[in-house]
Amino acid sequence: KFDLNHIYDLTNNATKAMGGIRDTENSIEMQCLPLYSILQAMGNPTVNYLSLDIEGAELQVLLTLPWDKVDIEVLSVETDLAGMVMEGSREEIIEFMESVGYTHREHSSSWSHVNDMPKDDMFVRNDVARKIGLGVKTKDEL
Repeated sequence: KFDLNHIYDLTNNATKAMGGIRDTENSIEMQCLPLYSILQAMGNPTVNYLSLDIEGAELQVLLTLPWDKVDIEVLSVETDLAGMVMEGSREEIIEFMESVGYTHREHSSSWSHVNDMPKDDMFVRNDVARKIGLGVKTKDEL
């Protein structure tokens, strides 16, 4: 359910992130599909850039993807609300993405006014990072 009264507002508590997790008279029921199902329906294309900004539920979506079966080169993930709405900290997101073969980069121009930290983090798949010269070592070099 999507609660229209909980649109994110910096003047209110950050836990009132977009959508909230409440069943109110202003809630609208919406169908949600797993990201992997959508990618499969499209023929599992190469995704050059994916922006994941779902107000604190990013880790839950990232955990559902079979990373060995998708072709996502670069992701921008909103992390400043991690742990405020659902489980999963910014550090857990970074650790998880590194564990599935991505190099972490902070967005230099994306700063959160909620908790004085980067609002988003960038993840570049290691083979792409090496190709563009981000200095990622291969397993043999480690």
